[in-house]
Formats: sequence, structure tokens, C-alpha cells
Amino acid sequence: MKKHFLWILVLAICIFAVAAFSLIGCKEPEVVVETVTETVTETVTETVTVEVGSEEKVIGLSLAGRYSLAFIAGEDYIRRTTDEKGFFVITTVAENDVVKQAQDIDDLIARGVDCIIALPIDSKAIVSSIEAAHAAGLPIITYNRMEDPEAADKSDAFVGQDTVAQAYDAAVELSGILEADGLDAEDVKILHIQGDLRDENAVNRINGFEKAAAEFGWEIVAEVPTEWNPDIALNGTTNALQANKDINVLFVASDYLWPSVKTAMQSQDVLYPRGDARHIYVASQDVFPVGYQDIVAQLIDTNAVFDVGQMSVQSVEIAEMLMNGEELSERIYALQGRVATFDNVEGMENLWGKEYQ
Repeated sequence: MKKHFLWILVLAICIFAVAAFSLIGCKEPEVVVETVTETVTETVTETVTVEVGSEEKVIGLSLAGRYSLAFIAGEDYIRRTTDEKGFFVITTVAENDVVKQAQDIDDLIARGVDCIIALPIDSKAIVSSIEAAHAAGLPIITYNRMEDPEAADKSDAFVGQDTVAQAYDAAVELSGILEADGLDAEDVKILHIQGDLRDENAVNRINGFEKAAAEFGWEIVAEVPTEWNPDIALNGTTNALQANKDINVLFVASDYLWPSVKTAMQSQDVLYPRGDARHIYVASQDVFPVGYQDIVAQLIDTNAVFDVGQMSVQSVEIAEMLMNGEELSERIYALQGRVATFDNVEGMENLWGKEYQ
């Protein structure tokens, strides 16, 4: 009887051990349920889930890309403003591909957004997307870059900068510096480093610079159309400086190209601050962080501010009006810029190039 009791006890212990092991080692697998909804990812860490079709206002933001810090800053400013107003944003990024941008905007339309803000890659290519938005009964705002002025169907509003005036004002400010330093107009020899000729802003900046050059009697001895490609800017600037040793002024379409231009100048031993006899004068655009730093270092003489903060805020305010069915007093909102120099840049307020150091 005693032996039989021991066998029962051993068997009970074994059964208990197996059960305990099962509870510890064979835990019920975790089930993850994924809900398919529209998702808006905040710039920092927060993710917000939005049911499109609800009463919440949803703005579709179509970006050309995030390759420019100005575009990233603009996106941040738009999100700050929409957060303050309680709107949601669905962002698409076209990676500088016009076909993808058209598909992105078609997708935003299909998702049922209430308004679209688009930063176009190409002023002509965006027209078909404007037509598609209007066919769906949606307002669309072009931001930073305007659609083709000859287009039959135009955006409901354009918010950007007067980029002809931006380039012109930078050149006019430079004329005062050249005069102060004793460089006569007939001795000015300019290398003009241009953006992408498909880009309305790039063309406007060319026109602004050329208008000033004609008024002051300056000679443009070489041009480098870069397609907004830093490698083309580097190679083109290097070749132009090698071929034209008398170049003493650079017009630069944007600080986006400045690191490449600066590298080319260093390679040709012509990068020196104002006050050095070897200094080449530079008029640039946008006041990126790199531009801000080199204004302070006196390597860039004048730089017209790209007022991305104000443009972004105004785009959202206009989107709000359109979503509420309000009439706009005008269709084109072109902001006047400011020109930064060594003498005034430190005192400038709301300068995104400082904020995004």
C-alpha cells in the first residue's frame, strides 16, 4: 500500500510540473489587430489616426520632396498651424517625380480630403492635378511654386513669394556693396548659377537677376543651369571659374546649391571673406542655415529671405477659408521678401535659417 501511494505521489508531481511548464513556456500568442484608417504622422513622434469622412477637416499635403531643408521647414510650419486649428493632414512625398506627384494627388482625392495644398515639382505637370481636384469638387492651393500662368484651369489660390523681386532685391542690395567697395559697374563679371528651367520660381529668379544686371550695366559672362542638382552645380561652377578667371560676382539661385558652389570656389582658391582682395562677391537666395552661417562669415554678401514660415501659415489660413466656402479677395498671394546682409542678419526676426541650425 505504501509503495502504491508513493507511485501516485510521483505521478501527481509530474503532472503538476508539466502543467506549470505549459503555463510558463506556452503562453497564448499575442493577437495584433490592425485597423485600416488614414494615418497622420506628426513630425516628431506622435501618430494620429483619422477616419476620413468624419466631420474633422482633413488637408491633403502634396510635397515635391524633402530634399530641401526649406521644404522640410515649410511642412513643419504647416503642421504647427493645422495643429493649432484642429485640422488633420495627410502628407504625400513625390521625391521629385512628376508622375508620382500626379498619382499622389489622385490618391488624396480618392481618400476624400477636404482641400489640397500642393508644392508642385513642375508648373506645367501640376495642371492635370488641378483639373482632377476641381473635377472632384475639391479646392486646391499651389504653394511656393505656381502652376503655368497660361493654364486654362488654375488653382484656387497660389501662396508664395514674389521670386522675381526676391532675386532683383538681392542684386540691388549687392550694387550698394560693390559701390562701397569701389568696384565699377563696367568691371563686374558675373557667373549666374541657375535652378531648374522647368521651375517657375527658378525662371523668375533668372529674370530678376538679369533685370538688375541690365539696369546696372553688369556683364554675365557664364551661366550654369543646374536642374537643382548639386553635382551639376559643383561641376558647372568649377568649369566656369576655370574658364573665366575674371569672374568677380556670383548670382546663386538658392542656398540649396551653395554647398556645391562653395566647394567649387574652394577648389579654385577663390573663397575668401569680404575685405580680402581675393573675395568674389555672392548674391544668393533663401537664407538656408548654411547661407545664414556664411552671411555671418562674410562669404555671402546679400541673400534674399525665403519667407517659408509666413507662406505656410497663410496657405493653411486660405485652405480654412476655402473649406468653409468663403470667397477669397484675390487668387495670388505673393509675399515680399527681405534681404539679409552681414550688417542686419543677426537682428532679423522669424528667420527660419536661424531656427533650423
